[in-house]
Amino acid sequence: MRKQFCRWAVIAVCGLAGDGAATAAEPGMTEFRHAQHKFTVSYPQDWKLGTFKDGPEFHVLAAGGKGPEECNVNVTQAPGTDYLDRINQARMLNSIRSAIKDAKFEEWRRQTLGRRWGVYYVVTGTTPRQNYRQTTLGYQVVVGAQLYTLSCSAPVARFEQSRAVFEKVLGSLAF
Repeated sequence: MRKQFCRWAVIAVCGLAGDGAATAAEPGMTEFRHAQHKFTVSYPQDWKLGTFKDGPEFHVLAAGGKGPEECNVNVTQAPGTDYLDRINQARMLNSIRSAIKDAKFEEWRRQTLGRRWGVYYVVTGTTPRQNYRQTTLGYQVVVGAQLYTLSCSAPVARFEQSRAVFEKVLGSLAF
């Protein structure tokens, strides 16, 4: 069975300028540490780290910054420490559809990453800004009072070839 996938982006209210540092990780990967939000994540060495005044706390683009594959981590105030206990697939999809009108889940499940459980999903949809179909592999986890959302995206036609790298980035997320 062939699946079609897409991506949606979450925009955070804080930037990472000056907060992070890149260090060595496993071969072929670079580790990023965010001092303020106390998370680490690794990304392929040939990807380029981007910084924003208002945007994700972590953002990398494939092909030395040319993309279109990308990953980011957004940190926002959790809507309650029991957010993940209360969220379900329909509620999360409604939230995503506020940005991506045609969003559709291909996968959605509760999953443990390290010793923390969260929500893992793959969503399809058309980006409003670029107006093309993308796939996003995402993961949300609550740590303390913060909601961390990792998302890795690619155009639909390139998602499956990028998925192993996206899973590696997700697997490296630590607090």
